[in-house]
Amino acid sequence: MNTFLKITLPKLKRGAYFNLMMTIYTLAMADKFIAQKIAPLLAAFKIALDQVDKALAIKRKSEYTDHIRALNEQRLTFLSSLKTAVNGFLKSDPLSADALVLSHLFKDYNIKHGMQLDQLDGLFTNLITDLEGTAAAAVKALNLQTLVADIKKSHEQLQQATKERMDEANENGTSQLKEARENADKIFHQITKVIEAYTITEGAEKYSNFIDRANTEIKHYKQQALGEKVKEKIPGGDGGNSDGEEEEPPQG
Repeated sequence: MNTFLKITLPKLKRGAYFNLMMTIYTLAMADKFIAQKIAPLLAAFKIALDQVDKALAIKRKSEYTDHIRALNEQRLTFLSSLKTAVNGFLKSDPLSADALVLSHLFKDYNIKHGMQLDQLDGLFTNLITDLEGTAAAAVKALNLQTLVADIKKSHEQLQQATKERMDEANENGTSQLKEARENADKIFHQITKVIEAYTITEGAEKYSNFIDRANTEIKHYKQQALGEKVKEKIPGGDGGNSDGEEEEPPQG
């Protein structure tokens, strides 16, 4: 073939997009003739793909940063200390009404290590509300206000840190990824247009192998990642199972 298959790059999800673009770059670099013929474009393409990768890394960053993880462990530790104190009161006085109120509260919420962060946030928010509200008298009677205050402080710090982290990831990651992908798209289209022009001015012999290999990958992603039917036959390869049975490329 003398032309590249057309693919709507913006429709590709993050992982599939990056994998396809990196595959095209790798194929070009592996073809010594192509790598030398369009060296400046490939160098620019690699820089653009590096920017896409960096933007993807921001989007992939978990809300469980080290700081957030530490604050989560801290509030769980303070809660454990509060439970231990209440259990101590129950052992010395099993009928202590105040200790029983708090013990029942802990059982109701059943907060445990390993719970998902959003679930823990909701449980802690409601628990703190009760400790400062309906159970405040029991907390005060047992002189546990300091531990409750420590739990609340850690919880509030975690919520603030999570919000800031997600705001940063959403704002920076989304805008950077959009810009980086648009830049990479432009260079990719430049590469295809330049090579197609060379096939006209210089003949297709030295370019057809790369075009066919690139089209094999493009056809595969059109079928597997976008669910599109591709009628074109690619010399030397079919771009995956035409019946759609091949494993779908990573979507990211």
